[in-house]
Amino acid sequence: MDFNDTNTNDVTETGGTANVLFGMKREGLASMEETQPPLRAVSLLDRTTTGLQCSTDSKNEGKEYTKNSKRMSLESKSRLTSNRNGAKDMWEECSWKVSSLSEIPLDYPLERTRRGICNASITEVVNRISKCLRLLSIEAKFENEYGTAKCITSDMVSFHIQLYAGGFKNQESITVELQRRSGEPRYFLRVCNKILDAADGGQIQEETIPARKKVPLCIMKMPVAKMKCIQGVNKPDHSQEPRRCMNRSLQILRSKEKDFDVEDFEVLCFLTDPLKTRADIVTTICKGILQDHHYSFIRDAIENALETDVVLLEDYESRGRLDAGGKLRRLATILMSNVLAQTSSDGCLANAIQNEKWFADFLIPSLSDEVKNFEVSSNNAYEAISGLNHMAACSEIARHLIKEECSLDDLRSANDFAVHNHKLLASETKLSLGILGYLI
Repeated sequence: MDFNDTNTNDVTETGGTANVLFGMKREGLASMEETQPPLRAVSLLDRTTTGLQCSTDSKNEGKEYTKNSKRMSLESKSRLTSNRNGAKDMWEECSWKVSSLSEIPLDYPLERTRRGICNASITEVVNRISKCLRLLSIEAKFENEYGTAKCITSDMVSFHIQLYAGGFKNQESITVELQRRSGEPRYFLRVCNKILDAADGGQIQEETIPARKKVPLCIMKMPVAKMKCIQGVNKPDHSQEPRRCMNRSLQILRSKEKDFDVEDFEVLCFLTDPLKTRADIVTTICKGILQDHHYSFIRDAIENALETDVVLLEDYESRGRLDAGGKLRRLATILMSNVLAQTSSDGCLANAIQNEKWFADFLIPSLSDEVKNFEVSSNNAYEAISGLNHMAACSEIARHLIKEECSLDDLRSANDFAVHNHKLLASETKLSLGILGYLI
């Protein structure tokens, strides 16, 4: 007797007996439809992300870079578009097209970050919000059927914009609700009020620089060390502080926990940001990352973050938020943008490009790929093109390599897309075309 057949028969008989006892027929089970209650702000996703394996060995002798092996798996939709003019016409139209909206469900608690818009059509409200997202350079994925926009800011704040028909006081109005999914609440509130004001017909000023590069209001006009009241105080020696910071980063990188990797990249972004760290420490660390063999583990971590297949395009668009791998890629591009910006003016970057194969074999091709994937992540494309522009501005070798990796059509396609979707990326791609000598 076959054991599998026996089990099948037992299960069938047991199931049939249970159906009889409970008054349920087998054909009735097949016709039953499962009703699911609507869920909000809940992600049921079984995805395990493996930690990055970062080499902490300072000696990279014998390591060969293969250009074909480093290419990202993310594929921009622009590569599938053979007709650039057709793609340009598509981008000129508003990507968010909503024909009808569902009403607010009964007893459905809305977020406090909401507003009722009166005397405006659905198309008008959608166009206002889309224009605001473009001026604020917020990356967005639209779901026209449900009236939803999934957004990610340059500060890695993820939130959803949900539109409903009617409101509690005026049934003829349109309710605009913003739901924060991840990221700093203060960064979310900074853009939330602007989006709600724009939906209500207010005028929004465009962002000329990323929020992370803006000088905070709490910054004093002069350093604390120059205050008269503390001139007689003995100043501590900070000459060894950069080395201590980097040693601590090395200890964290050796950890196998994924959260520590993200945390370490955040620390490195702070250490290379002159608004958050002393200028001399920033300069020392940035130059060390480019050329010092003691900091080679940082370059290894950047390689792993940019090479790892973090997420498929379909999953990214369906979730509209960053997972741990996406955060690593995002932080790696920000880190390199900081480093290249701080070393481009004193000749250090030009010398590193000339002497280090790492730039030609890995960094420039990887950043070029990020630019080509502008439809996947326009925020990453902006940071990548920013770094490429710093290299092209100070090195003829870099300009030649960038032209090989990023063609004129790639840059113009990115610019055409950004003009209608991402203001900061549009200005940076236009600058890149000028630096590389292309006709704009």
